[in-house]
Amino acid sequence: MPSIVSLSDISRSQFDKIKQTFRCQNKELEKHIKQYAYNHQKEGLFQTYFYVDDNDNYLGYISIAVATIERTKIEDELNISSSIKYSIPAIKITRFCVFDGFCSNGVGTILMTFVNILAIVQQKKIGCRALIVDSKSEAIEFYKRFNFVDINAEANSNTVFMVYDIPKPSEVGDIIDDMIEFCNVFNQSDLVEVL
Repeated sequence: MPSIVSLSDISRSQFDKIKQTFRCQNKELEKHIKQYAYNHQKEGLFQTYFYVDDNDNYLGYISIAVATIERTKIEDELNISSSIKYSIPAIKITRFCVFDGFCSNGVGTILMTFVNILAIVQQKKIGCRALIVDSKSEAIEFYKRFNFVDINAEANSNTVFMVYDIPKPSEVGDIIDDMIEFCNVFNQSDLVEVL
């Protein structure tokens, strides 16, 4: 059965063995997962999740963290009352990689669906209104497929800040059944309880 596995659920010795198989065209993302992700997870800085297929092949990963966005930075992109002046809670995608040989197989879509569900769960638990990412230029079109909007290019950077307005609690009802089905397929019963 395919699953989404938290790096927290993998022992260090097991991770040291499986990380040798990780290959990514973007060497920065490959280096991150092999050298830094485990310690970042251990320190509580980021949460990293892998998509693992029926044969225990690791197909890709996504790392996320809690973030906020200044209200003035996203005034036109999020449908939030103008009377709200404080920072908006969000989840930031900090790293995202589909391993070599698995691109165009739906791995990215599965990981993005999972993170969207995590954002809804976060919203229900303590508040969350958006997913954000500093996208590399080659990934902008990918994020746009998931309704991310590009806000601006970061100064002196090769990234573009993008935001996705997750559904408000009153809008989630239409998609809850699909989210629950996804969670059941990918062994995420703890999320079903919150949804």
